[in-house]
Amino acid sequence: MADQMMAIAILLPVAAGFLVLAVRNYYVRNIIVIATAIVLIANSILLSLRGPFTYTPGGFDWGLLITILDYAILIFYLYVGISLRNWLVLIFALTQILPLAYFEFVMKAHIEVAPAFVVDHLALVMTMVISIIGSLICIFALRYMYDHEHHANIEKSRQSRFLFWLVLFLGAMNGLVFANNLVWLYFFWEVTTLCSFQLISHDRTKEAIHNAARAVWMNSTGGTAFILAIIYLYATQGGSSALSVQSLISGGIQSSVAVLPIALLCYTGFTKAAQMPFQSWLLGAMVAPTPVSALLHSSTMVKAGVYLVLRLAPAYAGTYLSVIIAIAGAFTFFATSALAISQSTGKRVLAYSTIANLGLIIACAGINTPLSIAAAILLIIFHAISKGLLFLCAGTIEHQIWSRDIEDMEGLAAKAPLTTLITAVGILSMFLPPFGMLLGKWIALEAAYTVPLAAVLFVLASTLTIVFWTKWLGRLLQVLPKIERPFEKLSLSYSVPLWTLLAGIFVVGIGVGPIYQNFLRAATNDVISGNQIIALGLNNLILTTPSFMQRDILGLFPVWPLYLILIVALLLPLLLIGLKPTELRPVYMCGEQTGGTDTDEWLAEADRKTKFQLGGYYYQSTLGEKRVNPWANAIAILLLVIMLGCGVIVI
Repeated sequence: MADQMMAIAILLPVAAGFLVLAVRNYYVRNIIVIATAIVLIANSILLSLRGPFTYTPGGFDWGLLITILDYAILIFYLYVGISLRNWLVLIFALTQILPLAYFEFVMKAHIEVAPAFVVDHLALVMTMVISIIGSLICIFALRYMYDHEHHANIEKSRQSRFLFWLVLFLGAMNGLVFANNLVWLYFFWEVTTLCSFQLISHDRTKEAIHNAARAVWMNSTGGTAFILAIIYLYATQGGSSALSVQSLISGGIQSSVAVLPIALLCYTGFTKAAQMPFQSWLLGAMVAPTPVSALLHSSTMVKAGVYLVLRLAPAYAGTYLSVIIAIAGAFTFFATSALAISQSTGKRVLAYSTIANLGLIIACAGINTPLSIAAAILLIIFHAISKGLLFLCAGTIEHQIWSRDIEDMEGLAAKAPLTTLITAVGILSMFLPPFGMLLGKWIALEAAYTVPLAAVLFVLASTLTIVFWTKWLGRLLQVLPKIERPFEKLSLSYSVPLWTLLAGIFVVGIGVGPIYQNFLRAATNDVISGNQIIALGLNNLILTTPSFMQRDILGLFPVWPLYLILIVALLLPLLLIGLKPTELRPVYMCGEQTGGTDTDEWLAEADRKTKFQLGGYYYQSTLGEKRVNPWANAIAILLLVIMLGCGVIVI
């Protein structure tokens, strides 16, 4: 049974991708993608019901195949660097291929890591995020890419190629979170980089290709660090036995010599998670079609980065490296939250918000206490659902008004009430109690007392997030004097993923107690290596750790009372305040309105017709990228240098 389930998780997306690539019929292609999505979702649920297990594939020399594919990917990067005359891509491709060749041909490394795959509770959490949310995004992409190409008047469709890389991404991510062999994990790591390059550059515009190349070279710096960590571990820690992820984290750091490879691997995680100063590659990825953004930001690519840092948490627990990871993640959370305020493009707000929340998750891993690890795992799930929904909403809005600008979304509540409702709930779920993201931040803040600087940055960043979310929400709900209420109908390819993710927000929020108790608690205990954390109570989340005589309560998070307060806050004004139609007055626009009161035009000076407009303020002079990025990137680089220095300094 394990053979079939692992094959479905990793190899089915590969097979389905090649099948989609070969099929040119739109409807047959859709059936293949939908069927693959359903099977992946069902398989992830069955894996979770089965529970942890280990697995080593047999019957074929998979190690040899992975080695060949490693070189194929790196040679492709060389080709990209040469063809685009992008020397950074070329240089960092060489910094991977040369050490890899040295490792295999000069050191003659003999890699036998058993088991090859370890499916523990944390991996099960990740595969559900990947397979469920990622599959819904693939379904959304079916209609989206049709509309995308139709609007752009593309004569020769490239949907098959797009869907190939999109579906393949899911298999690569599943392989990444299951891999116990660091060499195999590196392979899956590079496959995700390759998929992201192909998807970001899909439209083949100059900007798309440039931004895709930047994603490659920035992530390739992490790939270089990954290979150096492998070589260092193999040479100093006892050969191939040191290349087991489980061996690496179960024993912790036994000597100062092992700190450096852990620091290098954490640096690798930072690049993939787009932590400052690497945030520009993820911002550049916004040029891609929205399903790409949704996939990269919610369930794949960037989640690989936080997964690696979180997975390694036991290995750097109790070190200075752990503290600096917490501070670096908290700083990214703060700086990118500030930068999000100055953005007038919806997808860039979502991008900066994603980077910020990834910083929060990494900071929780660095704090490295039972409570912070619980917060990190909860945030991974909450963020994936809410951010996946918001990106799909952004794509839906874009295809309704053909703009990504928040200012152009003014009055959307009157034009597209259904989409606006779903988007509004998605935005509220990012910061309003008792939705999951605020619950995760609450737990993270309670855990941050052990790193005071991180706690201060948490508070400041959380305050800033309210500003950009409420500003965007205000633009959505703002209704102009001329009100139209057309009937809005969404295609199934749009509505099924949107409504499913919307339901997911409420399910994981309301049911966080039993979900944590029956599923996530085990994942938390997997990471913190023996410091057991227990959830008491199903209606409210009470996290405790057992002590000698009594339970130490880590945090109390009242879920149901918060929901009741929210319901009262929403219903009370409706019950106590009611406006009669005779009490409504038209908006005064400092001049005579044209065509009566139900209009969005008025007569200005010299009887010039002027549109009534409202606008947001974006603080470009104080929080714009040109003002913030120089000093924020400088601080982030300094923190990275210190982080790598912690790998050299004897603890």
